[in-house]
Amino acid sequence: MGTETDEETPRDGEDEPRVGDLSLPPYPPNLGHPSLHAIRQMRDLLGFADRAHDTSDVVRLRRPAMGDDYHFAHPEHLKRALLTERGAFGKSEDFRIAFGEGLLTVEGEEWHRQREALRPLFARDSVLGYADGMIEGIERRSRRWADGDRLDLQREFRRMTLDVLFATVLGRELELDGDRRLREAAEDLHAWFVPTSYLLPPWVPTPSRRRFGAAKATIREETDRLLAERRADPPTDPAEAEDLLSLLVGLRRAGAVDRGTFTDERLRDQMVTIVFAGHDTTTTTLTFACWALANHPEVRERFHEEVDRLDGPPTVDDLSNLEVTERVITETLRLFPPVYVLPRVTTEEVAVDGYRIPADSRVFLEIRLVQRDPRFFDAPNEFRPSRWTGDLRRELHDFAYAPFGGGPRVCIGREFALLEAKLALATIGREYDLYWIGENEPDGEPPVSPGMTLRMVEGEEFLVTER
Repeated sequence: MGTETDEETPRDGEDEPRVGDLSLPPYPPNLGHPSLHAIRQMRDLLGFADRAHDTSDVVRLRRPAMGDDYHFAHPEHLKRALLTERGAFGKSEDFRIAFGEGLLTVEGEEWHRQREALRPLFARDSVLGYADGMIEGIERRSRRWADGDRLDLQREFRRMTLDVLFATVLGRELELDGDRRLREAAEDLHAWFVPTSYLLPPWVPTPSRRRFGAAKATIREETDRLLAERRADPPTDPAEAEDLLSLLVGLRRAGAVDRGTFTDERLRDQMVTIVFAGHDTTTTTLTFACWALANHPEVRERFHEEVDRLDGPPTVDDLSNLEVTERVITETLRLFPPVYVLPRVTTEEVAVDGYRIPADSRVFLEIRLVQRDPRFFDAPNEFRPSRWTGDLRRELHDFAYAPFGGGPRVCIGREFALLEAKLALATIGREYDLYWIGENEPDGEPPVSPGMTLRMVEGEEFLVTER
């Protein structure tokens, strides 16, 4: 797969219909009256999405005071929106309101300039250079665990991955039991996107949006403090910068970038973006990977056999030998993609699967549904890391597995997140067994809490057993 043409060619004797002549996608008949869509989404966001796509890859849903949304659930839709027709699918206003002019939100030439400036810190060779710092941060926290502890593992991983992000990318070591204000701010950056707020117009001042505003202010204040430090001792050569702000200050000082690209205001926005996106993906991946290992003893046994062959904590030289660990992470990201839906806005009228999608419409790319589609994966709801041992990747549609998005705007932190997850899982797996204390849903699913990212429900505990 992956060889489809970008546009359908009309058959002989047929004229291609004009987009304006096409009908809008129907409202799903099994979801009740459109006026109830938002209420039912808030109650069960994932189940609602599953039911909405029972019979169609393209569905139309109603949001109060905001009109219709359009949801796409086929790899070809992702390919069009993220690659072949990406100009017709822009970023939503919600992201610009929340994150200003950071890499997550800017478009066009400005995005290209920012990405090129940040690329050196996230290139594969640079990311591998973070490995020792990652291991240090992982062990610094996990060595505090003791046999018999009951841990809210998601909270532990959130603290751990924030430690790693600040130490390696931002050049600032957080206190293990301190920096509470920063830690709370990093968590509250997700409050803008909780379902009870995100389904409402952006101007509604919900409590979660107020928490987001306070969190954003805290991160921007920290940025100003760190900027003052970096300006006092800027790198002579930007290429020698060891953290994000040093790099950006060095580039600006050397005149290597347009000064308008990284004004102080945009540096603040960049910091908020990095903190928002830089640790939650790994937190979610590690939490669900540990849940999956706890619930699949045969996979856990193979995983422990692999990590037990290491001479000590994993290093860069061990990465190629951690094949089971990598498959566990790959399969976890398939079943539980942290960014389970990608929002976009149409910049022009487009035709999708024979339907008309108006300009200025909110579009949601259903990554989780695509990655659980039986048309592309056997037993799609089962945790089967072994499915990745053969030629599956080569046979799949290019966008049937897209936990980090795709196209030119594929997540810049992808290599960082995957390396950290692999090192963390192997490091912890050598020392501990983690048993989930809870009950699965009837179909074997963990309790999930979908916000901006897919997470486990807060407060779920794991029992720590030393190996």
